[in-house]
Amino acid sequence: MTRENLFVFDRYLPLFDPDKFLDVAFYQELEKIGYRQVLLGGTGAANLAGLVAELKAQTNLQVCLYPAGPDSVAPADVVIMPDVMNSNSHYARPCGSGSVATAMNIRRQGLNYVPVAYLIMGNSTARWYFDAYLLPSNKILLGYANYAHMVGYPYLALDYEDPKIDIDGRLIAALKQIGDMRLVVSDEFTPETAAEALRMGADTVITPSDVYEEAGGLIEALELARVFYDRLLKQ
Repeated sequence: MTRENLFVFDRYLPLFDPDKFLDVAFYQELEKIGYRQVLLGGTGAANLAGLVAELKAQTNLQVCLYPAGPDSVAPADVVIMPDVMNSNSHYARPCGSGSVATAMNIRRQGLNYVPVAYLIMGNSTARWYFDAYLLPSNKILLGYANYAHMVGYPYLALDYEDPKIDIDGRLIAALKQIGDMRLVVSDEFTPETAAEALRMGADTVITPSDVYEEAGGLIEALELARVFYDRLLKQ
């Protein structure tokens, strides 16, 4: 993979759990709003391959897939390969068993993919799920990021999904000085805080599925999606 043919994510990418958002009509409405890309992932994977196939057949959306493991790999436009850099788990860490098995399945199906150096920043569900340890300082985190750049990761992702921690603009600025890695930041953003993260220097911001699950219903979720689109993506 070269930087020239690297898949590029939009400035804002909403993540949807396919167990909670499984109706193609919902995604068709997102497309009408103006969305070009959606991200599917999370623990739900009961009909993931079927939903990906339906979206590719019935919409023009680019489907980005964040697989929970090798069984979640499906023919999306791009499959994210997240190596959890600060994981204690033999399954999730770089060259871990889950990472390798997922890579083998991606290769077997001949799918497009992007390797992502993924760092968990707070006490989130992701930290528990991936058995991640918190890094003691930004200096250490920058060391991890430099390593990721040197070995060739095109993307660096910071998971801030912890209400007790805030995005550090100085850290974002320092990360942007490392090299040509694209920076993704995930958090339970509002449209305003997502815009601020982009202003700080993030290339892409992601909202987890629960931001939309807690909106109240599908109509409310679509209304929220329109607000995010108007604030972050509308030209």
